Amino acid sequence: MPALPDPTLDRKFERLRAELVSRLPAEALLDAGCGDGRYLVTLAGMRERPRRLVGVDISERILDVARAAVEAVGVEAELLRGNLEELPAEDGAFDLVLCVQVVEHLLEPERGLCELARVLAPGGTLIVSTDHARMLVSRALNAPRSALVRLLGLRHRRFVVEFPHRSFGLDEFAGLVEAAGLEVESRETFRFSLQHPLDSPWAVRALNRLEKALPPHRLGDIVLVVARKPLA
Repeated sequence: MPALPDPTLDRKFERLRAELVSRLPAEALLDAGCGDGRYLVTLAGMRERPRRLVGVDISERILDVARAAVEAVGVEAELLRGNLEELPAEDGAFDLVLCVQVVEHLLEPERGLCELARVLAPGGTLIVSTDHARMLVSRALNAPRSALVRLLGLRHRRFVVEFPHRSFGLDEFAGLVEAAGLEVESRETFRFSLQHPLDSPWAVRALNRLEKALPPHRLGDIVLVVARKPLA
């Protein structure tokens, strides 16, 4: 069971946690693609913790980690195995749904977003993030390293992993959320990243502080969309 990420080093965790907490109180929360349960664990001790907490993931092994994690902090949560393209939940069951970095790994991203909309109650809120296709700053920062890796023929030298992966433009992804029947309230990109050996803690912290200080931009690695399900 891993410790919660250091928010000064993990900008994704810091930003998504802040967005989640800002949407409380809620009656029922679904973490769709909950992984090790970190976003459920972060609710421990909160006075406005949702009455019902549910986490879904496709991997039973990572769900075992999540079960240990929530139990260790005294959070009661239902942890279920399931695919985002066919969620094991009834229609309109949750007034708050979180989905962090899952949609890009689906064979049918549109179907996954429709499922998130289906289980969302009328008036409920979806917080969803995915990979950004135009991560221009991070590509520029890591360009020398990437060029050296290609020059030395080191890319995929140890192993090749084949799995579904797709990245999205900011407006493109917001359009897919709207096509699922939701009303987009906000859209943004965030986080710049450094790859090894450039990713020393001091450099990552400095880069995170810089990115947080910028006005809203379209240059980050991660797309974040917040949307609401219409009442009618």
